[in-house]
Amino acid sequence: MFSKLRGLLVTVMICALLSVPSAASAFTESGEVDERSVNIVFDALILRPIGLVVTLGGAVIYGFTAAIVGITRPKDIAKPLGPLVLAPARYTFVDPIGQH
Repeated sequence: MFSKLRGLLVTVMICALLSVPSAASAFTESGEVDERSVNIVFDALILRPIGLVVTLGGAVIYGFTAAIVGITRPKDIAKPLGPLVLAPARYTFVDPIGQH
């Protein structure tokens, strides 16, 4: 239990340390914030990992729902796949970074 918590804490600390130089590069020479850089950093460091977690969670939920749908309505077994797995996977792996 504590080793998993320690691993999570180390991962969060590494992400925090890596985000400082990226956030500093979001400023232009005049000291103003470049909105595009902020969007890219936020998307890459915050939203994409969340998208990965949602994709994995959707895959687990789909595993349970596919069993139920497969028994009750075998023709509709692919319907839950789109919103639970494919949409978050498309956002995480296909969409360009900084476009959301």
